[in-house]
Amino acid sequence: MGKYVKAVQVLQNQLLEIIFESLGLNRSYLHEEINGGSQTLAVNCYPACPQPGLTLGIHPHSDYGSITVLLQTRSGLEIKDKNNNWVPVPFVEGALVVQLGDQMEVMSNGQYKSVIHRATVNGDDKRFSIVSLHSFAMDRKMGPALELVNDQHPKSYKEFCFREFLDFISGNDITKGRFLDTLKMKKL
Repeated sequence: MGKYVKAVQVLQNQLLEIIFESLGLNRSYLHEEINGGSQTLAVNCYPACPQPGLTLGIHPHSDYGSITVLLQTRSGLEIKDKNNNWVPVPFVEGALVVQLGDQMEVMSNGQYKSVIHRATVNGDDKRFSIVSLHSFAMDRKMGPALELVNDQHPKSYKEFCFREFLDFISGNDITKGRFLDTLKMKKL
């Protein structure tokens, strides 16, 4: 598991460099903040459920961090498309699923969107997933990259940090609203 964690961390850094470059930013943008950030690993087990239509493995949400890397043993991940429909993510044995989180949506000033997703259960088989969540340090403020804000693309999000996210989820019903929505700035 230690080797896997280190390999995923290297992959996360490489993916962020590519994402930053695709936004017109320097590949090493936020390099120090990324290296000073956190990586959280979660191993989930979703037992077989005789009535899978009556329960969810994990409720709909978007991940707080910048990038999430997921390894799973079978299908069960669904994402919400632009028409608000749930779409199953195709399962490919041994493949990694990469999702962008709230930090990336804010940093890109909305050019990239965080992925709203959920985990479903299966009636016949259990499913395991290993989730690696990457984010900036607890009190590191994150806002839109200044290079991505201009007259045509005004600042769309307020700055925030991980601690503010934790305060939000401890005091709110997260099934009724996303933390990200509290950061969106009103359009003039």
